[in-house]
Amino acid sequence: MNEVELETLRKLAQKALKELEEAYLRLPDTDNGKTYLFRGKERVRLMLQILESAKKEG
Repeated sequence: MNEVELETLRKLAQKALKELEEAYLRLPDTDNGKTYLFRGKERVRLMLQILESAKKEG
């Protein structure tokens, strides 16, 4: 895995964690909590795709 992919993965993980934490706090109070959860899930999926491609290359 190259440096750009690792940095992208790190940023995605940080963003996903932040949004999932926000969703946890907001879910009982608002209807848009599901949106935060969805965005987090999509970032995690992208991280997994990067990891899978790195695994195949390595």
